[in-house]
Amino acid sequence: MEPVIDLAAGAEREPLARELAERVRANVQRPGQRRAFELLRGAVVVLVTDDRTELTLRFDYGRLTIHDGVLGVPDLTVRGPRADLSALARLPLQSTMMLPLPRRADPAGRAVLTRVLRALGSRRLKIYGLIRRPRFVARLLLVLGS
Repeated sequence: MEPVIDLAAGAEREPLARELAERVRANVQRPGQRRAFELLRGAVVVLVTDDRTELTLRFDYGRLTIHDGVLGVPDLTVRGPRADLSALARLPLQSTMMLPLPRRADPAGRAVLTRVLRALGSRRLKIYGLIRRPRFVARLLLVLGS
């Protein structure tokens, strides 16, 4: 079955929604990331604190629909400034038995990892549900990652 990635009505106006859809479309072409995508089921709310952008990503075993705004009760909420959210999506990860592990990163990859860890430590970047759904977060990072 081919992966399906849709933008719901209204979401096509949001640049972040289009960017996330394109990133996922590109990433699911790789076998490890495609498998992670096919195993994802749940809702993720992305809250960008800089410009008050709110998106809901609804995953359903090989299908992603991106909605403008917050819909329902999410399984995971990611909140922070756009730069930190972008760094989170650029984490240098590799898939090993469905566990994302940091790659032996080049200096740029280490800088991204350091930025994300500092943002999490200073609470600029928050991931609500990280402890409750670690496998979901791991697969999400693989699907969104570079």
